[in-house]
Amino acid sequence: MMKQLSDYEPYENYYHFVGSAKYRKNLFYSEDIRLSLQKIIQEILEKKEIEVAAVTVAYNHVHVLLKSDLSPSQIGMTLFGASSRLLRKEYPILVQEAEKGLWGGKSWKAIRDEAHLEHCRSYIQRHLPDNTKMDEAI
Repeated sequence: MMKQLSDYEPYENYYHFVGSAKYRKNLFYSEDIRLSLQKIIQEILEKKEIEVAAVTVAYNHVHVLLKSDLSPSQIGMTLFGASSRLLRKEYPILVQEAEKGLWGGKSWKAIRDEAHLEHCRSYIQRHLPDNTKMDEAI
C-alpha cells in the first residue's frame, strides 16, 4: 500500500493548513477583513502555544504554516472553529454572506523535510490575495 503525504511523520512537527471559504466565495474581499483574519489566526495559535511560521489570507482561502506537538485534528478544530466565530462576530456581514459557517474545505499536510518547509514558507509569503487557485504541489 502506497503512503500518502499525511502518513509521513512531520518534519520537526510542521504542518501546512489550508482552509477555503464556504462555497469558495470571496468572503475575504476587503483588506480589513483579511488583516483581521490573519491577526485572529495568529492570536488563536499563540494562545495555544503553537508556533506560526507563515500566514496568508487570499480572497477565498487561507494558508497557515505552523509548528505544534498537537495532533492536526486538534489544531484544525481550534484554528477553524475559533477563527470563524471571532471573525463573524467582528464582521456581521459575513454571517449574512455565509449563513452556515465561514469555512468549507479544510486540509493539512505534514511537512516532509527542510526543502518542503522552505518551499511552503516561500509560497505562503509570496501568495497574493487575488490568487484563488489552490496549489496542489504543497
